[in-house]
Amino acid sequence: MAGVMLLYSCSLYQKYEANNTVPADIMGDAVQPGDTISLGTLGWRQLFTEPLLQELIERALQNNTDLQKVQLTVEQAQNDLASAQLGWLPAISFDPSGKLSRFNSETIRSYNVPLTFTWQAGIFGQVTTKKRLAKAKRQQLDDYRQAVQTALAANVASTYYQLVMLDRELQILQETQVVWEESLEAMRVLFEAGLYMSPAVYQMEASLASVKSGIVEVKETIYNTEATLCLLLSEPPHSINRSPHGTFVMPSQLHVGLPLRLLSARPDVRQAARNMEIAYYESQQTHQAFYPDITISGSLGWSNGEGLVNPSQFLAQAVASLVQPIFTRGKLRAQYKNAKINQEKVRLQFVQTLLNAGNEVYQQLRICHKTEQKAIYLASIVNSLHEAYLGTSELMKNGTNTYVEVLKAQEDLLTAQITEAQNHYEGIQALINLYTALGGF
Repeated sequence: MAGVMLLYSCSLYQKYEANNTVPADIMGDAVQPGDTISLGTLGWRQLFTEPLLQELIERALQNNTDLQKVQLTVEQAQNDLASAQLGWLPAISFDPSGKLSRFNSETIRSYNVPLTFTWQAGIFGQVTTKKRLAKAKRQQLDDYRQAVQTALAANVASTYYQLVMLDRELQILQETQVVWEESLEAMRVLFEAGLYMSPAVYQMEASLASVKSGIVEVKETIYNTEATLCLLLSEPPHSINRSPHGTFVMPSQLHVGLPLRLLSARPDVRQAARNMEIAYYESQQTHQAFYPDITISGSLGWSNGEGLVNPSQFLAQAVASLVQPIFTRGKLRAQYKNAKINQEKVRLQFVQTLLNAGNEVYQQLRICHKTEQKAIYLASIVNSLHEAYLGTSELMKNGTNTYVEVLKAQEDLLTAQITEAQNHYEGIQALINLYTALGGF
């Protein structure tokens, strides 16, 4: 019987072997043949080259409380792993005791000074599996820490460039305010000369007030965005130094690399793969629960248990115990079946994580291409509308054009300029998301 049990228990020592494959079309048509390099291989310092932004990211990585909590959790897992690696060693404890009793006017003093040894044999892989499971959980937390670091750096960069975009919008509105004030003054002169009716002046005044209201709104948004960035830095709200709009240069080429890189680069994919390893060892533990648990214990020490004054006696004791589950009302079998089901659920989650990763890469790459193409047309629109505004203004001064056409030209130009700034930010945001989707840090 012992030989048969040992033969069947060989599978309990088997180490997890990953067999993760990535479909070639997981990222759609975003993959170029022979594209072995990837944007995700760049460090964040290589992608975000602005010194002010680099300083902010470094401060966030150093001070952010969420990241610090993750680091502490990793240290806890390392302690658990260190404990599991010592699982083969016996447990030793020192448990002295003394007793004072009185019987028939006689006081009896006794003491016991033992060292106790306990050792779990684990011949069916219980200790080995526990150690491997602790190691897998430790490595999974490393992946989680990288995911938090990557997300933190990306959030800092995204918020920073949102501030740059808001600065650009504020600049556009302030420049528009100056131009519209000049237009209003010109319209008042024309009104006094009898070329326009008073409603034209009122309409221009209302439009100018709308621009001033927009300036107040953008300024408030800037203050709130700076406060949000300060939270990422774990600092009280304060003003953020930043570069002017237009200093960020988009890469000339966007490489996503081969699909297989998603396995090694993306932290969430690695976490999903690690979950399969953890589920495997948890299933192995439920299988090992069917086998005997052998424990050897002993004690060594001195005692005067007979109540004599001081003649110590040497004690030695050894005990071996074996616990073999026979009937547990189906509990062990149910745990084993559920563990196997959980393995399949985790495998499906891994497949879904891969699909999500590939889909995210595809979508962000498409947004990058879209904003790049739109930027050309938006620049042309802004130039054309600027010329149209200048032309209509001259015509109005000469009395050959109406204030309505001038006002519409001004509003169209303002809208186009803000749209151009927002498109530029959308492209930067898509690039940051693509970098994160490829697992870069």
